[in-house]
Amino acid sequence: MYIPKKYLEEDWEQVEYLIKTYPLATIITHDANEGIIANHIPLVLQKDSESGETYLCAHVAKTNHQLPSLKENPSVLIIFQSSNSYVSPSYYPQKKIDHKVVPTWDFAAVHIDASSQVVDDGDFVRKQLEALSSQQEAKRDEPWSVKDAPEKYTQLLQKAITGVQFKINTFQCKYKFEQAMGKDNVDGVVKGFAQDGLTEQSDLVLVSNQRFERRKAATK
Repeated sequence: MYIPKKYLEEDWEQVEYLIKTYPLATIITHDANEGIIANHIPLVLQKDSESGETYLCAHVAKTNHQLPSLKENPSVLIIFQSSNSYVSPSYYPQKKIDHKVVPTWDFAAVHIDASSQVVDDGDFVRKQLEALSSQQEAKRDEPWSVKDAPEKYTQLLQKAITGVQFKINTFQCKYKFEQAMGKDNVDGVVKGFAQDGLTEQSDLVLVSNQRFERRKAATK
C-alpha cells in the first residue's frame, strides 16, 4: 500500500480500532484455477492466551468458492477500511484566501498479511459466532445472544458453515485525515464534516491530527 510518511500509522492500537469498529474485511487469495478471489467477511480479533499470538477468526459457507484457497494458505491479504468521505475544497478556509486547495478523499485502511487455516470444528465455529455477536451486540440495551435461537435451529445452520482462522504476520496501516495541513484547514474539515452529518469522519480527522501533533512534538 502506498503510504506517505505523514499518513503512516504504526500503533497497533489504531489497527485494532479499525478491526473492531469496521469488522467487515475484504479477504483476498489466489487460486491456480480461478485466479484472484475476494470476499467480504466480518472478522473477530482474538488472542491465544497460551502462545500470545493474535488471530482473526471467521465463519464461511462450505459452498464458498474461496474455501479451497483458504486451506493452509501462507499468503492471504486482509483489508479493513474505515468510514471514508470526499473532502470538498469548500471546507478549507484557505479557499477564500488564495483558492490553492483541491478535493481529496479521507480514509483509514489496514492491509494485513496473514496465514489462513480452515477449522471445520463445531466448537470453534460456535465460539466464533458467539464472539462476533457479542462484539456487535455490546451496545444494545438487550443484546441478542446465539443461545437465544433454538438449539436445533442453530445446529442445523452450523452444518452449512466452517471456521477459518488467520494468523497475523505483518500489517501496513494508513490514516489519511489531513495530517500536515495547516491548523485552520484541519479545523475547517472537522467542522465541514460535522455540518454535513459525517460525524464519524469528523472525529477521525480530529483524533488523527491530535496523534500526529503528539508524534511531532515527541521527535523534537
